[in-house]
Amino acid sequence: MPADTDIGNMALSRLGTRATIADLTENSTEARQLNLWYETVRDELQSLVDWNFNRVSQALAASGTPPARWASSYAYPSDCLRMRRLDFGDASWVAGLPATGFEIASNGSGTFLYCNEDQVSAVYAQRVTDPARFTPGFILAFVDCLAASVALAITQKADLAERLAHRAQERIERAMADSANEGMMPGDMDRLPQSLGVRGLDGSAP
Repeated sequence: MPADTDIGNMALSRLGTRATIADLTENSTEARQLNLWYETVRDELQSLVDWNFNRVSQALAASGTPPARWASSYAYPSDCLRMRRLDFGDASWVAGLPATGFEIASNGSGTFLYCNEDQVSAVYAQRVTDPARFTPGFILAFVDCLAASVALAITQKADLAERLAHRAQERIERAMADSANEGMMPGDMDRLPQSLGVRGLDGSAP
């Protein structure tokens, strides 16, 4: 499977440039831009689509002291990018539905899930940093999103950046359709990655 540097070079190839990098931390314009956006784009894309490689299902561990309005406190998974489902005994909450029967909040030193149940299990999108775990579909979507994010800064071509953003959006929609066949959670198809939106690349260009 590709390494981080390989993914960066694949993104550069989308720009139509012959430039390549040997490392994301090297002192070049291309590496600086890729390094600036790499983790943000990766994490946002992993949270946006219900990929099978980063879907985790586990019971939450009781931890901390809940505020007076709640009976139980659970440690919020530190590697959680997006909570997709919570099961409280016979009741469930699924992403996209109003949050009822629980609260996620920080006490200043950590993040916790508060509720009135003595057992809670969760399904969530885990932050995966090892490219060896990435699926081919994720890599292709990641490359397109990364290319769209760095295109303007590297090439100074707004039209190219818009075309790449449109291509990235199509790739995301394809990934979402594939995920839906595996039982994707509702509410996951309503937004572009923030990493693309930051630059005003909404994917609407023809």
